[in-house]
Amino acid sequence: MKSCCMRVTTILCGTGKNCLYRGIIMIAAALKQQVCNTIDTRRDEIINIGESIMDAPELGFKEQRTADRVKETLEDLDLSYEEGLALTGVKAVLRGAKPGPTIALMGELDALQVPGHPRADPKTQAAHACGHNAQIAGLMGAAMGLAQPEITEQLAGNIVFFAVPAEEYVEINYRIGLIKSGQTTFLTGKQELVQLGQFDDIDMAIMIHTTGPDVSDGSMGLSPSSNGFVAKNIRFLGKASHAGGSPEKGVNALYAAQLSLSAINAQRETFRDEDCVRVHPIITKGGDLVNIIPAEVTMET
Repeated sequence: MKSCCMRVTTILCGTGKNCLYRGIIMIAAALKQQVCNTIDTRRDEIINIGESIMDAPELGFKEQRTADRVKETLEDLDLSYEEGLALTGVKAVLRGAKPGPTIALMGELDALQVPGHPRADPKTQAAHACGHNAQIAGLMGAAMGLAQPEITEQLAGNIVFFAVPAEEYVEINYRIGLIKSGQTTFLTGKQELVQLGQFDDIDMAIMIHTTGPDVSDGSMGLSPSSNGFVAKNIRFLGKASHAGGSPEKGVNALYAAQLSLSAINAQRETFRDEDCVRVHPIITKGGDLVNIIPAEVTMET
């Protein structure tokens, strides 16, 4: 039985002897196999990268150790890179010998705050509960497979290996501080990188993401779209008063916040499934003392 590659070339080329398309496809198949073999050979090294990042999770715009791990791997592959992009991003370009498009392979550097995670950082509560450690490991594995002279000699175009910061939307007050101090312009990494022009030389970007354990080993899928978001920080102002002695003199900001949450929840049944609306507010400050009527309450969504 013919291989899939041979069947495809027969469809494209028929059985003629001088088939350019067949030759191109066969060369591409051989190069692809070489890349895959290299990645398989370095399997343990790639897994170790992912595990080491899992054990050292960092929050957005603070991913110094994770960025250092990326840079070490790129240096071992003799790939030059730009660093400090949007504070911690790292970008390397593998240039092909022939003209063509520039394709970026991306991985995200940051972790989430998940206090109950078994591998969370005890100081920051950061944990790679969203699998970004696996993204970076995959990105470095792709670089190992592709950064070979035999590959670049046949490569039409360029490949960018791009480790990007701050995908998760956490520590908002810290990020607002970065904006106020002029260190960033936006609250997340990719927005900042777009603003800096770091995607201007890229024709297409590709990224993987881990999924749940119910998916068969080795399976993958394509997502047609993802939700964007609009971040809101809401501040409710009331009037402080002693809750035991004279509560009637106060204006309770927490009650106003509770009313707004109820109003949001009352709207949920009007959200159409096809619009994929998601609203998940949290109260980040509910007051100052239990015996004081809350004069200021803050909410994020």
